[in-house]
Amino acid sequence: MFRKMMKILAPVILVASFLAGCVSSSPYDYVESWLIREDPVRTFVVPSDLFYVQGSLYSNVAHVPLMHSYAQTEVGNNRFSGIARVFSPLIANSDDLEKALDWYFKYYHAKGRPFTFIGEGEGGALLQAYEKEHEEKLKSLGLVASFYTDRARKGFVTQDTVRQIKEAVAKARFRAVWGRDAPEGMLKAQSAEKP
Repeated sequence: MFRKMMKILAPVILVASFLAGCVSSSPYDYVESWLIREDPVRTFVVPSDLFYVQGSLYSNVAHVPLMHSYAQTEVGNNRFSGIARVFSPLIANSDDLEKALDWYFKYYHAKGRPFTFIGEGEGGALLQAYEKEHEEKLKSLGLVASFYTDRARKGFVTQDTVRQIKEAVAKARFRAVWGRDAPEGMLKAQSAEKP
């Protein structure tokens, strides 16, 4: 009787344990829920992270290729190479944004690692509201700068934005290592016009 019951229960237990491993606690465990999600292994090479939310909120799967292309134009295509790993989630509302940020902080962020927020349009408004609500927590986690525009427009992220992020990260790293602000002019950034 026991052997007969085990023959029946063994496959059920095997399937149940397999499915339990497949169940995700967050949709952001899956790369398909991100427009851009860069590899965490490069943290020793790249000194900061960038969390980008574009103006177009997710409404249906047909829009994803366009949203991906837009995110690549604004913050992808190695634009922040050597400066920041880029994370850009697909979000439809503030709950999605909170889930994406929770996922990022749980799996990809080390406390104190500098990170920046960039948000455009409706998505940016959600990110900005989140920042205002959690300002102290975000600063303690390493938020060094944030950039917002009230409407989505191609080319919002400029070379000057990249320079400002690089400067903010350098200041935060100096402060973390030396326990004080960098002396005036020591981390002077190049102007946007100069190479």
